[in-house]
Amino acid sequence: MKVKRPLLPIAIVILFAITIIFLWSTYFETSAPKIVLLPKPGEFLSAENTFNIIIKEKGCGLREVSVVIEQDKFEQRVYQEVYPEKGQLQKRIKLDIYPRKLGLHDGKATLKVYARDHSLWHWFKGNCTEIVYNVKIDATLPTIEVLTHSHNIRRGGACLIAYRANEDLVNYGIMEDTLFFPGCRWQGLFLNLFAFPYNASQNTIFRLLYLDRAGNKGEAGFYYHLIYKRFRHNKINITDSFLKAKMPEFWNIYPELKGKYLETFLKVNRDLRHRTNEEIKKVCQVFQPFPLWHGPFLRMKGAPTAGFGDHRVYYYRGKRIDRQVHLGIDIASLAHFPVPAANDGIVVYRGYLGIYGNAIIIDHGLGLFSLYGHLSSFQVEKGQKVCKGDIIGYTGTTGLAGGDHLHFSVLIHGVFVDPEEWIDPHWVRDNIYIKLKKLGLIR
Repeated sequence: MKVKRPLLPIAIVILFAITIIFLWSTYFETSAPKIVLLPKPGEFLSAENTFNIIIKEKGCGLREVSVVIEQDKFEQRVYQEVYPEKGQLQKRIKLDIYPRKLGLHDGKATLKVYARDHSLWHWFKGNCTEIVYNVKIDATLPTIEVLTHSHNIRRGGACLIAYRANEDLVNYGIMEDTLFFPGCRWQGLFLNLFAFPYNASQNTIFRLLYLDRAGNKGEAGFYYHLIYKRFRHNKINITDSFLKAKMPEFWNIYPELKGKYLETFLKVNRDLRHRTNEEIKKVCQVFQPFPLWHGPFLRMKGAPTAGFGDHRVYYYRGKRIDRQVHLGIDIASLAHFPVPAANDGIVVYRGYLGIYGNAIIIDHGLGLFSLYGHLSSFQVEKGQKVCKGDIIGYTGTTGLAGGDHLHFSVLIHGVFVDPEEWIDPHWVRDNIYIKLKKLGLIR
């Protein structure tokens, strides 16, 4: 005869076990909250700091979140939030920290981010996570002293400014609206070439921006005088003979326009011109951080046929079809005439360059470059050092050129400026070399 075991005690044991498991998983969860701090603090806390804190909790929910900065054994609470009720599983915090407003001084400190959950684990204290960063507070802006005083800059022209700082700078330069002209450190001072673009407003404002190792951003003004300049306006007639002679050169770039002469010209004169200038800007972003050139720039012999900043209006069969600006000077001479390097430097580009055809770009240091376009052939290689007067190529008709000539441009950090300034010995002396001599940088 089988004996029936009582089911009630078994059910009670199972129910008790389920209850224990439920209570344990609900109130005695053992996983601590996870903290992510973006960006991760580096060596310094600057005058202004912004962090994004993401805190995630999987179990009982967050009970407390706090951020403190400890300095000289004193804790300054930056942020704190307490959650009496369960259920807060995630928290995103955008936190701005201004050490000066918190009464902190420059020097060593500790940044702590703390989060605790509602678990009863650890004798009802809950699980907690704390991340600690040892930092150095540097909330003091560098002191900038402008060393040059004469900053006369003509529209379409260039200028040199020199300054010093009482500490290391990691980024610095002159800002003009949306254009930034980075400076270079040379012999303990900061040298900065910048341009007053040909198409900039007469109300253009220049300012000196700088950033130190701690991330402190500063801004300084300086005295300058803007000289307004008007540019010539030219009328250019586009002929069928020109189109038939030149447009086939560009059909490898725009094969869909093959046989469409006028459409090709407009595409080249607008889109390819813009693409070419953007490519030139990229080339001019890398340069030697000290001057390589010596004295005024050399100009190839020949008759000038176009000037910098010429506003050109193009006509075809009596109808206006386009408007563009000429960003260099054109020099006509004998066909295949030798082209000299305008000054000492390093060849950073040698190849076909859009509307300029076969072209060479030379880095002269400090962000100063020269460009030679429409060449028929090259006599130098990329990376080669050249001296003023060295023959680098020969004139030609490659690119958007109606006849054999040299297109010569000068650029400051990729911004076209008037080459005539750099060719003029008086301008170079008064605006560049006198400044460098007074600072003891050259003899």
